[in-house]
Amino acid sequence: MNQDAEDVDGTDEDAVQQAREEVIQALERSAEVYGLNQSYGRLYGILFFENEPLSLDGLVEESGYAKSTVSTAMQKMNRLHLVHRRAVPGEGKKVFYEAETDFWHVIQKFLQHEVRREIDVMTRALDSAAERLEDADGEQADVYQERIESLRTMYDRSERLLGILTSGSIERLTGLLDRLQRD
Repeated sequence: MNQDAEDVDGTDEDAVQQAREEVIQALERSAEVYGLNQSYGRLYGILFFENEPLSLDGLVEESGYAKSTVSTAMQKMNRLHLVHRRAVPGEGKKVFYEAETDFWHVIQKFLQHEVRREIDVMTRALDSAAERLEDADGEQADVYQERIESLRTMYDRSERLLGILTSGSIERLTGLLDRLQRD
């Protein structure tokens, strides 16, 4: 191989690694935006660019983080559906992780689990509060009933929207939005 070919390959490899690192750093910042530690973003980014699942030890080696940090992050990200635990044949009980690369799937799972739970909690509380106020008289009770009903309407609409968002593909939903914008 001549020197020019080596320079091109080295330059290409540098560009590839720089692009990878740029995305990983953006994922670190994104993790902070969502109230997570930067390490979550870096670990997710490492997995995102891997072709095969990585073990905890592999993630520790690749990231430089302590094993406890990596383990805690993987448990949390697994609950958030950002990563998946995998068994690798021939590796015994060793746990491996891979990134979920379909972000619409991550968003839908978050909506189905976390937002649905919040809607359920609020709906039960609003129903209970409205029931308590049914027999109450007075201006204050009327004001509270109106506010509760207004909030209940918003949660009913949120529940309908949640159903739409979690039941459709991103392509179908964006197609629908495009049609609505044209009308």
